[in-house]
Amino acid sequence: MSQRVILKEDSFSLQFLTINNYTGEIGDPFVADILREDYVLQEKIIVPPHLAAKATSFSAGSVASLQSNTPIIFIGHPDLPAQYSSVIAQLEKGKSKAEKNNKAIKITSDGVNILYSAPIFSKQGGNSRSFIAAFNKISETLQGFPMQESAIARTWLFMNNILKDYKKLNTAREQFFAKWYSAANHFIPASTGIQGHMIGNEALAVEFCAFSGNNITIKQLSSPLQNEPTAYSKLFSRAVAVQFSNNILLFISGTAAIDKAGSSIHIGNFQRQMEFTLNVVKAILDTVNANYANIAQSVIYLKRHGDFSTCMRILDEHKFPVDRTIFQLDVDVCREDLLFEIELTAVIAK
Repeated sequence: MSQRVILKEDSFSLQFLTINNYTGEIGDPFVADILREDYVLQEKIIVPPHLAAKATSFSAGSVASLQSNTPIIFIGHPDLPAQYSSVIAQLEKGKSKAEKNNKAIKITSDGVNILYSAPIFSKQGGNSRSFIAAFNKISETLQGFPMQESAIARTWLFMNNILKDYKKLNTAREQFFAKWYSAANHFIPASTGIQGHMIGNEALAVEFCAFSGNNITIKQLSSPLQNEPTAYSKLFSRAVAVQFSNNILLFISGTAAIDKAGSSIHIGNFQRQMEFTLNVVKAILDTVNANYANIAQSVIYLKRHGDFSTCMRILDEHKFPVDRTIFQLDVDVCREDLLFEIELTAVIAK
């Protein structure tokens, strides 16, 4: 069953579609109901290994490439079905327009610019130089529309081997931010940095979204239960809120069991790590008068597939919206001792 949450503005809407239990036949129109005048800004597809060769058939781009960004495709756990999430822009005729090239799609309406990138890949065996080049392509993508780096609200960073390459990633990220960022003039985007079993086995994949315009306000939000990652030299924010005329779009970064001192906690105890992390997420939602009902999409990452049944039990106890969640199993988090990470996007009507 698919789940869809809609951010509705006067001249456009953003729809957040999640399908986490796909059981249809390969080749069925996986998202046929969205391909009218809509634009698919972002697609994440997770397929079990036996469907890897046919994974692109799950993408909207397979039937409407001129309206879709390139998807990012992951190999998932063999015990889970195909999973899918996307962000879809629906335009009001005469009130908004779309521009697309092979790097991104930009939606423009009165005082509003929204840009979602296609994935930027660094090939397998990449070194620090190739990671830096991947970040530089963010600027190239923005210049093509044009938008500024300071409009970036969210990044997603997937590594084939995060425990080996996380230092490279942070070096590349620092060099990228050094070109344009200062604490006096802007916030740092929300972000996820996680292992991803990309179908092409790339060393790094980068995605981002950016927002600008007179009718948009972007604000960094603090986490009541954690310090900012900048306190331990990681350049991202715990959460970022994008305020439109009628709604707030909230991005909560990849979040794990890290305390206010920046230390991993509840070492070796999956349940306590997960429950602490959910409390962190809930506390951030509380700061904008939101709760789990406002979640449009979430991704849960487990280091060990054996923790999946415990994870599902805890989600049920917390009344977490599993139907708007996709799952990645057997993926490393940025620290060896972290067993659980969650990211989410929420929509809050003003």
